[in-house]
Amino acid sequence: MTINTLQLRAHYEISVVSTTSQQCFICEICKKLYKTKRGLVCHQNIVKKYNVGREELYILPLEAINQFKADLVYVIGTRLKEHFKHSGKQSFNFPCLESLFFGVFKGYIHYFNRKNGSYKCFFQGPDTYSQLTNLFNNPNWGKKYFNNNQQTFVLLFDEKRKKIYLN
Repeated sequence: MTINTLQLRAHYEISVVSTTSQQCFICEICKKLYKTKRGLVCHQNIVKKYNVGREELYILPLEAINQFKADLVYVIGTRLKEHFKHSGKQSFNFPCLESLFFGVFKGYIHYFNRKNGSYKCFFQGPDTYSQLTNLFNNPNWGKKYFNNNQQTFVLLFDEKRKKIYLN
């Protein structure tokens, strides 16, 4: 399995966007637009099904899941470099067993591609960092410390703040 993107919102909200000629409904998590409320509700029901494990998935012991979380935090840490030229948007793929991925991210899965077996999770909102801290059981999951009291950290992108900052 590969982890393509990590982002999440804990609950679903139905937002209505008015365009010049018609009303649209937007998924607050993936930002997809739907012409009808029914289309959005159908999308949300599909997402719920993604978070229900298939019968053939192994139920792994908690120790294995915790070790995978620690490995994932380590990989994130290796991506944090000391020099500013390494900053910017980064994503990574992390191969793992589907049952491991499901053990960690169950409830946060928003997309599943049957063709290549990849999942996507979206983490969004003002409490995103604390959500991931709780998920990984590690308050320093997004930080890396260097000599001379320098540190590099994960900065989570916030679309609303970007709009306010640019205006």
